[in-house]
Amino acid sequence: MILGRIPIRIRLSLGHALWMAIIFVAIGIGVYRVVEDNVIQSLDSTLLTSARNIRDEKVKDQRLYFKGSRYWKNLFEDFFNQSKSPIKSYAQLIDTSGAVQAKTRNIRVRLPVSRLALTRADSGLETYETFRLQSGLVLRQLTLPILQNKRFTGDLIQVGSPMTEILGTLKSVKRMLWLTLSLGLVISVLFGYLLTRWSLKPVAMVTSAVASLGVDNNFNKRLKLPPVKDELRELMSTFNEMIDRLEDAFMRLRRFSGDVSHELRTPIAVMMGEAELALRRNRSPEEYQETLSTVVKEAQNMSSIVEDLLLLARAQGNSIQLEREEVEVSVFVASLLDSIGLEAKKSNVQFKLRNEGQKYLNLSSGYFALALKNLLLNAVKHSHEDSEVELWISSTYNETRFDVIDHGEGVPEKDLPYIFDTFYRADTARNRGSGGAGIGLSLAKALVALHGGTISVENNSKSGATFRATIPHSSTFKSSTTNRRRKTVEIVSSERSAPC
Repeated sequence: MILGRIPIRIRLSLGHALWMAIIFVAIGIGVYRVVEDNVIQSLDSTLLTSARNIRDEKVKDQRLYFKGSRYWKNLFEDFFNQSKSPIKSYAQLIDTSGAVQAKTRNIRVRLPVSRLALTRADSGLETYETFRLQSGLVLRQLTLPILQNKRFTGDLIQVGSPMTEILGTLKSVKRMLWLTLSLGLVISVLFGYLLTRWSLKPVAMVTSAVASLGVDNNFNKRLKLPPVKDELRELMSTFNEMIDRLEDAFMRLRRFSGDVSHELRTPIAVMMGEAELALRRNRSPEEYQETLSTVVKEAQNMSSIVEDLLLLARAQGNSIQLEREEVEVSVFVASLLDSIGLEAKKSNVQFKLRNEGQKYLNLSSGYFALALKNLLLNAVKHSHEDSEVELWISSTYNETRFDVIDHGEGVPEKDLPYIFDTFYRADTARNRGSGGAGIGLSLAKALVALHGGTISVENNSKSGATFRATIPHSSTFKSSTTNRRRKTVEIVSSERSAPC
C-alpha cells in the first residue's frame, strides 16, 4: 500500500539502491574477511616457524632434557634477541600443570593454557588461540607440544605476539572499505536514478502523445520506435496500433455522420420539393393525392432508416434482451425463404438449400431471422439474373454455420474490411437505384453477435461472395435430452427487413 503511493521512478531508484547496498555490504564483508584471514595466517605462520625452530634447536644440541635447566631460558633469550622478525614475540616453556620452566623477559602477565590446547597436545597437534587481557591487549598465541619418539612429553612451547599492529591494519582496511563502498553506493544510486529517468523517457513520450491525441482531430502523430526490441518498444508499437485503430474509428464515425445526413437529407428534400411544388398553385385532387403518396413513401423510407439505426444501436450496445426458444431449423429456414421469395422472383433468382446441420437450435427466432434475411436479400441484390443463391447449413461439434453464397460480382478486395460498417456500400452498389442504405449487413453482424456468434465474408474462387454466420452450441438444446416444448416459427412476408 505504501509503495503504491510512491512514484515508479522513486520506487525503481529505491529498489536499485537497496540491492546495491546489499551487494556492497557483501563485498565489504568479503574483502575484510579475506584481508583478516591473510594477516592472521601470516602471523600464525611466523609463530609456528619460531616455535618449531626453538623445538628443533634442542634436538640439534642433543642435550638431555631435564626440568629446571637453564638451557631453555638461554635459548629463548638468544633466539628472540637474534630474530629479525618484525613481530615482537614472546615464548615460554610450560608443563601440563601450568608450571613455567622458562620464559622470555618480555612476559609481564601469566599466559593462559586452555583445555583445548591440552587436548590437542595429547594428539601432537598445535593450537592457535586469541586472548584479550584485562589491560585490553589482544594476544595471538601458539601452543606447540614437545614430542619424543612421536609421543607427547608433557611439556609445551608457547609462542605469542600482540595483535596491536594487525588490529590497526584491519581497522584501516575497514575504514577504507566504509569510505570507498559508501562513495560507490552514492554514485551507483545517482547513476541508477539517472538511468531510470532515461529508461522511462519513452513513457513520458507516450504520455505527451496521449495528451495531444485528438487535438484538432489530429491522429497523424506516431511514436518513433527505439532500435532495441524490448518491452518499451512493444509498448510504443502497441500505442501506435491503438492510434491507428482510433483514427480508423474516427474516420468511420465521420463517414457515418455524413452518410446519416445524406440518407436523411434526400427524402427530406424530396418531401419539401413535392410539398412546395403542390402549394405553388391549386391542384386537382388527383395531383394532391400523388404528391401525398410521394411524401408518405419518403417518410416511410426515413422511418425505416431511423428504426434500423435504433435497432442497430440497441444491438451493438447489448441492450436487447433475447428471448430464446428451441427452433426446428428446417421449418425456420422454409418460412424465411418464403418471406423473401417475392424479392427473389423480381430478380429471377432461385434459392438452393442444403441443410446438413442440427435439427434444433436454441435462438431468438425473430432477431436471427432478420439477420439471415438481410444476408439473403443482399445476396439477391448482387446476384446476376437467372442465377442461384445458396444457403448451406452445416454443424460441427460446437457451432452451426449458415453460409449464404451468391454468384454475382463479388466484393472488391479494398471493401472487404469495411463491408459491415454502417452505411458502407461497395462501389458496385453505390447507386441508390439498386436499393439499400448500407445498414443491413452491419445490423446482421450485430444481431448475430447477440447470439454469441460471428459473421465473415470472402470472395468465391470464380464469382460472387460467401457470407458466413456462425453461432455456438453453448446455448443450444440437445433434442435427445430436452423436455421443453418445441416451437415452430413462421416468418410472414410482411416482416420488415433493414435495407442492405
